[in-house]
Amino acid sequence: MAFIDDLSLVTDLLILVTAVVFYTGALVIFEFRRKDSARAYTHLREGAFLLGALGVALGIFAFWGELTWPINGFPTALSYDLFFFDVLVLLSILLVAFSVTVFLRLPTHFVGMLGVVIGLAVLFYGFRAYQLTLTLDPLETLLLYLAFGTVAIGTYPVTLFLDWFVIGPNVPGADPLPSGPVPAWPKMWYVFLVLFMLVVILAGLAAVYYGVDIVWGHLGAPP
Repeated sequence: MAFIDDLSLVTDLLILVTAVVFYTGALVIFEFRRKDSARAYTHLREGAFLLGALGVALGIFAFWGELTWPINGFPTALSYDLFFFDVLVLLSILLVAFSVTVFLRLPTHFVGMLGVVIGLAVLFYGFRAYQLTLTLDPLETLLLYLAFGTVAIGTYPVTLFLDWFVIGPNVPGADPLPSGPVPAWPKMWYVFLVLFMLVVILAGLAAVYYGVDIVWGHLGAPP
């Protein structure tokens, strides 16, 4: 049965998501340390725009996949729409919501709260699929889901930081609670940010690892 094999392109988009998140985060942290909140906010808006565009692209593939998969007989009759595309729909919602809130100058920690719920769901999907050996590459798939699930959960403290110290100084009322322009416990926030950036790097590497495996196998022997 012939069908459109789009998993490699979806993986490419996931790699781009991690690249944009890391680059944006690095610039925002750099400008924040320089005490240039205006420039940090400008970099955040640019990164949010790109993440929104990637979220829309992922959403298109995700909704298409939900309606067209599973593919009977590849490699079994299991529900690949459930496994692959449920989490992509959730990721698309998260990316687009973050982009919209940044551009509308709204608090982003609401999106961070969604990220915690979505991240837990991604972890569950990945763990259950690994138990069932649902894919031909169970370990690579598990690593991918664990990494992106952890990134989604880590967005909550990051969005709190953004609302208090990046968006808040430029948009009155965006911070969750009244706060000064600088963190009261700077080392604590830097630990959160550095850990988040490290997880983003790991998620990017997991996506590259999974993507190389998919492209190598699917180009050589299309299903």
